[in-house]
Amino acid sequence: MNVYLNFKPMKLNKRGVLFSCILCFVSTFINAQDITLKQAYDLMLSKNGDVKASSFEVKAMEEEHKATKGLRLPTVGVSGTYMHLDKDISADLNEQRNMVGGLLGITDPAAVLGSWDFTLQEQNLGFATADISMPIYAGGKINAANKASEIKLALSETKHKIKEDQLTVQLINYFFKLKLAKEAVQLRQEVYNVILLHNNQAMKFFENGIIPEVETLNAKVSLSNANRELLGAKKDVDLATTAVQNLIGVNSISEFTSDFKEPTIVKPLEEFTNDMLTANEQLKIIEKNYELAKVGIDVEKSDYFPKVGVSGKYILWKDNLPLVDTKWFVGVGVEWELFNGFQREHKVKASKYKISQVAEIDRQARLNLTTYTEKLYNTMQKELEQYESLNTDEALANRLKFMRTRAFEEGTGTSLEVVDATLKLSEIKLHKIKALYEYNVAYGELMVLTGKTASFLNQN
Repeated sequence: MNVYLNFKPMKLNKRGVLFSCILCFVSTFINAQDITLKQAYDLMLSKNGDVKASSFEVKAMEEEHKATKGLRLPTVGVSGTYMHLDKDISADLNEQRNMVGGLLGITDPAAVLGSWDFTLQEQNLGFATADISMPIYAGGKINAANKASEIKLALSETKHKIKEDQLTVQLINYFFKLKLAKEAVQLRQEVYNVILLHNNQAMKFFENGIIPEVETLNAKVSLSNANRELLGAKKDVDLATTAVQNLIGVNSISEFTSDFKEPTIVKPLEEFTNDMLTANEQLKIIEKNYELAKVGIDVEKSDYFPKVGVSGKYILWKDNLPLVDTKWFVGVGVEWELFNGFQREHKVKASKYKISQVAEIDRQARLNLTTYTEKLYNTMQKELEQYESLNTDEALANRLKFMRTRAFEEGTGTSLEVVDATLKLSEIKLHKIKALYEYNVAYGELMVLTGKTASFLNQN
């Protein structure tokens, strides 16, 4: 049979074209929000307020480090002064003139020798200079300050990485919690559909006189419970979605494309522990603080040595300064504090105690991280065992549900038995999903803390 379809060309007005464009844009935007865990991670790093604030702290420390480098360079400036004195500065030597006239036999010294009342400085004066100064030697304090600034910059970068890691662990938790909630909704919906179908069958069997009314009551109660569980699961999805959106900084999320990783032990505990003790950012913080404490000793010891610097001035302009007849001058200055009440000695000892303090913090941190690594590893093992056991239980529960359903349809079983088998199967599936969630969260945190964030994200 031949079928012919006639299509007439459709005329689109301006409103139709605009609507098509908007529909296309909305479709593209929605598709753009179908994100993986890796894409959510990238969005978080670019949009999360805590990450941005931490990055600005690093930038501020970079500028401070550049400022510290300026301690090695000369300081150049200009200065100027203009003053008005209450009167001229003068020297009246007329008495000395008269004494000289007497010694020379001059009868009228004032007429012969003139007035010896000299003005040394007029009451209005001013000058402007160009100044330069530069330290030559500061007992190692400048070198220590630059080293300390470099370490502080590295510390700020490490703290920024720790902030990213903390938010990444939080993202993994939120992301998979949302995944868990969505899987639970799907499972609750399946249970509701099965119980709804069973309820309808029970009503038909009752109407045909096959089963008593009490069996329909069991079905109705189970249907009400299933509906309540379904509504609660949907609320959990809404809450988890909001948490993820706020963390990564987007307004809406359509769907996730990342799945749960099947539980497996990828490598032994010893390797995870070794990775933790070599790549963990918290230990790097302690290591930098240890270096900073050692630099602190150098800073305090620098006070035992003299400080040497050079300085110079160039007179750019002067007014009414007859006594200053030079254009420039340079000089070398030395300052050496020989005794300051034993302050230096005690400060050096205090810096040494800080080194001991950081060493103890490092020792305890390594023990804590070793214990925490074992905890996460044991969680992975436990969830793996749970998941494998639940796989066996699921197969048995599926068989039981099939048998209970057939018995009810043949009139040899009860409605309560069918509902009970359905709920048992759904409970096992829910436990499987929770085992997947717990495993993935523990594995994700372990990978982040051992510096393997990119590897974990690429697996998902």
